[in-house]
Amino acid sequence: MATIRLRNSKYQVLVRMNGISTSKTFTKKSDAQKWAKSTEVAIESGQYSESLELTVKDALIEYQQSKLSHDKRSHPHIKNAICGLGKYKADRLISSQLVAYRNNRLKTHSNQTVKHELSMVLRSLRWARDELGYSDIKIPTVKMPSIPRGRDRRISPQEEHDLLHALRLTSDVQIIVSLALETGMRRSEIINMRWSDIKLKNRTLHIPQTKTDTPRTIPLSSRAVSLLNTLPANISGKVFEVAADSVSQAFKRACSRADIDNLRFHDCRHEAVTRFFEMGLNIMEVAAISGHKDLKMLQRYTHLRAEDLAKKIG
Repeated sequence: MATIRLRNSKYQVLVRMNGISTSKTFTKKSDAQKWAKSTEVAIESGQYSESLELTVKDALIEYQQSKLSHDKRSHPHIKNAICGLGKYKADRLISSQLVAYRNNRLKTHSNQTVKHELSMVLRSLRWARDELGYSDIKIPTVKMPSIPRGRDRRISPQEEHDLLHALRLTSDVQIIVSLALETGMRRSEIINMRWSDIKLKNRTLHIPQTKTDTPRTIPLSSRAVSLLNTLPANISGKVFEVAADSVSQAFKRACSRADIDNLRFHDCRHEAVTRFFEMGLNIMEVAAISGHKDLKMLQRYTHLRAEDLAKKIG
């Protein structure tokens, strides 16, 4: 019998008859009903084709449409997984195929990226088994790539001075870097700032689009407000008219001129978050500013200087 469920504005059809389970998603209910009826007839008459069986590609697409339609960060991982594993039948995928995929992808991509792709495949298979009724699916095992320990690069006061001095001829980027150190914002969040989201009188900034898809409003320090007050208003409404890549390139060139090694723009966020802890803010207060959802991940930012801790303990 066919079951039709409405999920995320799409109609998900599940047909289970004579030991066969198959599903498909439609935007129109009428299309879902037609497909369900024709599939039931095909199964009942013995004309059901094996080609209709669920593939890894089908599972990934169904999972994306039902669970991840608003999570655009996952879409590239799904696309890559489909290219490498999509042709296999979902109930016949074996560990050696996942291992081969993992080893091949690790030649050109980071451990974190490959782990995301493999996790997406396994999650879609579990979802197809548990939610769509494909009970024959057995989840293969694979050892996930190990994730390197997060960076703990601090920026010394002298490095901050030298870096900002090296950026003096690119004032916009100089202010962007300063704001990153003051607020702990990501590069994309700073680049996408709009004047309509800033309340200088209240010293707050609303960030409507974030990496975690959760808007947040953060406090602005006195220095951050002073920096913003030096900027002219743009007709577009954006605070900065500069591309993200241009910021990264200017940052890299400034580090070279200032003879600063092994420093990335994202380290400014790390430095800012660590300074928040040094100011005495607790982990929930810092999370409200930084936007971290995983408090365990936030703990790695608390690389407090040993000499500062020594002063505190006496």
